[in-house]
Amino acid sequence: MSEKGIKRFDELNIARLSLISVQERIPPDYRDWSVELEDGDRRYKVTCQAMPEYGVPHGIDTDISAALVNLYIDQGAPADGSVTCTPYQLLQMAGLDTSGRYYAALDESLKRLLTTNYFIAEGWRDHPRKRWTNVNFRYIDRLEFSSGEAERLDATSILKITLPQEIARSVRSGYIKPLDLSFMQTLKRPPTRALYRLLDSQRRDPENPEQVAMSYQVGLMEWAEACKIVTDRPSMAQRTLDAAHEELIEKGFLKSVEYLGRGKKKLLHYTFGEAFIPPDPLLVQSLADLGITHTRALQLVREHGEANVEDTLTRYQTIVAGGYRPRSRPAFFVDLLKNPEKYQVPDEAVTAPEEPRKVQRGRGRGESTVEELEGPSRPSQEEEESDADTALRALPREVQVEEVMRTLTFLLRNDLKVPELDTLRLALDEGLEDPLDVKVWVLRAVTSGQRTAMIRDLRARLSLVPASPTGR
Repeated sequence: MSEKGIKRFDELNIARLSLISVQERIPPDYRDWSVELEDGDRRYKVTCQAMPEYGVPHGIDTDISAALVNLYIDQGAPADGSVTCTPYQLLQMAGLDTSGRYYAALDESLKRLLTTNYFIAEGWRDHPRKRWTNVNFRYIDRLEFSSGEAERLDATSILKITLPQEIARSVRSGYIKPLDLSFMQTLKRPPTRALYRLLDSQRRDPENPEQVAMSYQVGLMEWAEACKIVTDRPSMAQRTLDAAHEELIEKGFLKSVEYLGRGKKKLLHYTFGEAFIPPDPLLVQSLADLGITHTRALQLVREHGEANVEDTLTRYQTIVAGGYRPRSRPAFFVDLLKNPEKYQVPDEAVTAPEEPRKVQRGRGRGESTVEELEGPSRPSQEEEESDADTALRALPREVQVEEVMRTLTFLLRNDLKVPELDTLRLALDEGLEDPLDVKVWVLRAVTSGQRTAMIRDLRARLSLVPASPTGR
C-alpha cells in the first residue's frame, strides 16, 4: 500500500490513451493534436480537436476527469451516464482547493472537456467483446448547471454532467483499474499527477488488466508525443518530464528512471516501486466468489490492505464452516472486515467444522452471538444517522449545507431538475429551510416508500422560495 486514504478507480481506456496533456500550461495556439502510436503489433491513432478559446485539455483537467469517473461510480453508474453534484463536491473529489479562484478554474476546465472532440481509431478497447474499436466523443457529452452572474459556476451552483456512453459503458462493464487518488492528490503539480495516472495505466496489459508490470520501456520522443508535450527536441522533452520523475521517485511510485541511447532514438526505462504492487488477483477472485463485485473487491483490498482482507477471509470461512449462515454473505464479510472486534471465533470451530452450531463470543457482559450482532443488538440505521447528524449540527452552517446537499443531490437527482435543486440550495443557504431537518424528512420519505408524496410537497415548498437577488 502507498498511503492511507480512500482508493478510487480509473477507466482504463482514457487513462492509457492520455487524452489530456501533461503540460501545466500550453501555447495559445495549441488547439489540436494527432498521434499515431504502437502497442505491440497494433497501431492506433488518436486525434484531438479543441475550440480556439479554450485550447486542448491540460493542467487540472486530469484531476477533474478522474473525479468525474469516481463520482459516476459513487452514484451507482446510472445507464444515462449522468453525474449530479455541486462544484464543491467535484473539487473535493479532485483533491483541489475549494477557495474562490478554483471555481473559475473548474468552470474553464468543464468547458474545455465539453467542447473538445476526440477521434480514436483502433485504440478503444471494447473489453466485454474482446476487440478494439473506433470511437469519437467529447469527454463531457452534456453540461447543465445553475449560475449567478455572468453565467459562470460559483460555490452555490448545481451541476448535472453527462459522460459519453463510450466511457459510461466501459465503466459499467468493469474495464477499470484501481487509482490511488489519495496518493495522486499528494503530488504537487498537475503534470506529475497526469504522468502518474498515465504510467499507472501503461504498466497494465490492456487485454488482461490484472497483469501488472514492474517496469516499462518506451522511446523518449514517442513518450513525449503520448504525453502531448509540444516539442521536437529530445532535450526539451526530457527537461519537461524530469521534474515529474523526481517527485514520483521521491514519493516511491518510481524506483528509478533511466535514459538509454542518444538523440531522438533515446529510450526511457521506468522501474516501479515495490510499495505499489497491485493486489493479488486470486484474493480479488476469492472475494468475487462471495458475491462481492470486482469493483467493490478492489476497493476493499485497497482500503484495508491485503493482509487484513486475507485474515478476514479466513475468519469468514471459519465462521461459515462452524454452521453460521449469514443473511447476506457480502454484507457479513464487509462487517467482519470493518468491525473485527464484534466477532470471536472459538478454536474448536477450526478443528470441527462439520458440526453445525452457532458461532458465539464468550457471553460475558455485553457480548453477543454473531446472529445477535447482525440483528437487533446492533445500532439501527436511524440511531447511527442521528449520531452523525448531531455531530454535523455542531459544525458551521455552510458545512452543514454542503454535506446535506451532497446527500440530497444523490437522492433527488432523478426527481428534481437542476433549477429545482438550485432553489433547494438557495433555501438552505438563506436559512429558509433547516438543512438537517430537510435531510431527515427526505430520507424518511424515501425509506418508507413515500417518495412521490415527498417530491410533490417539496416542490410546493420550493415554489414559495423567493428568487435570489443575483438572478440564480
